[in-house]
Amino acid sequence: MKKIKLLIAACMLILVVDAQEVIKLYRGIPPGNLRIEDKEIFSTPASGRPTVKNVTNPTLTVYIPQKQNPAQSAVIICPGGGYLNLSIEDGGYDIAKQLNNYGITAFVLKYRTWQDSTFTSFRNIPMMDLKQAMKIVYDSAAKWKLDTTHIGLLGLSAGGHLTALAANTSTMKRPAFTGLIYPVISLMDTLTSPTSKTRRTLIGSNASLAEKIANSPELHVSANTPPAFLVHAEDDSTALVGNSLAYYKALVVQKIACQLLVYQKGGHGFALYNKTEDDYWLPVFVKWLALNGFYKNDTQLAGKN
Repeated sequence: MKKIKLLIAACMLILVVDAQEVIKLYRGIPPGNLRIEDKEIFSTPASGRPTVKNVTNPTLTVYIPQKQNPAQSAVIICPGGGYLNLSIEDGGYDIAKQLNNYGITAFVLKYRTWQDSTFTSFRNIPMMDLKQAMKIVYDSAAKWKLDTTHIGLLGLSAGGHLTALAANTSTMKRPAFTGLIYPVISLMDTLTSPTSKTRRTLIGSNASLAEKIANSPELHVSANTPPAFLVHAEDDSTALVGNSLAYYKALVVQKIACQLLVYQKGGHGFALYNKTEDDYWLPVFVKWLALNGFYKNDTQLAGKN
């Protein structure tokens, strides 16, 4: 009977969907949840990007490349959505597949999103989920044949904010590198767009100055901050380009390896492909990984976009 219970628990923890391994971050009810029922909604609008919202049961979807790069690198992807929803298709699964084309193992984090009367305190929930996701990846690194010194994070929009927070905290293991794609980094007034929902969703409309400072990673960059690759469009009205400029400047001051790709046009939320400038940023990101020792060039691996 005990073996049967253990088997059932294992089956509940790990699911397989579309040939991808999907790992539940927690056994049972996730910590911080006030209710049990799952009201998750996946929507595909007639125009716009597919999103998932009302996430209360966070997961990690594993993408294994057919041929692994010799560097044995991995990237945990944090999709954006203002902490209200997740653009998990173009800002998650599509990126993971392209990373696989380069031989890089990828994980897409479906972290919990805000809902009224659902959590004890939402502001700590996304980081709690990211910490747990990183623990799972590091603890199972041998299973996936990963080099634990080559495990990084890639975040888009609000996922970029979450990624930058993780890169500048002393309360968890820091990633080896970060990719920040049109990120919301600062929650300070001067760098917060009126159209951005990230700050309001995470810390509220009446957050104190101390809370804004505590949640603005550009103010906490240190010699321990990992290398970063940033992408932003100058005409982004949702996450102002000043976010990436401020973080890049702080990295340069601390002599942290970094690269900043700024498009003149492109707006916000272009995911892999900036159609306005007809350009893909992912190949540049992989070159940057190689430059910093997180990737080994392999002529048999050809990234496809």
